[in-house]
Amino acid sequence: MNAFPDGEVTVRLLEKEPAFDYAADAAALYRDAGWIGEEDSVEFIPAVLKHSFCVVGAFYRGRMIGMMRALSDGVSDAYLLDMAVLTEFRGHGIASRILECITTYLKNLGIDWIVCISVPGVEKLYLKRGETMARHTPIRFR
Repeated sequence: MNAFPDGEVTVRLLEKEPAFDYAADAAALYRDAGWIGEEDSVEFIPAVLKHSFCVVGAFYRGRMIGMMRALSDGVSDAYLLDMAVLTEFRGHGIASRILECITTYLKNLGIDWIVCISVPGVEKLYLKRGETMARHTPIRFR
């Protein structure tokens, strides 16, 4: 684990066009999370960033070290996905700061149905700001 002063990590909403500047960093996050392999194409990532309703990034010395994005209609519903923080930066509350930033942004727009599906073992992060949906079951279509 690299030591770093917490104050040096900034978390902010990415503007649409400059988001493309972080496509290589997003690819590194996807690889670190195991979502894509070294040999996999990353050509889709600029479109992923462009077509997301919003993207929040965590930055250390100009490098994006964490991110989460949302898909939304911009009015009432939003789906959060792709929370990733580089392994070497985990354990410092960066994911919590990213989640706080993105949910606050969406709520300030009046979006009140904000959901995500957690991978096993990470639920605790999301349950700090949300709750499980007792009468809803996530479904994946094939």
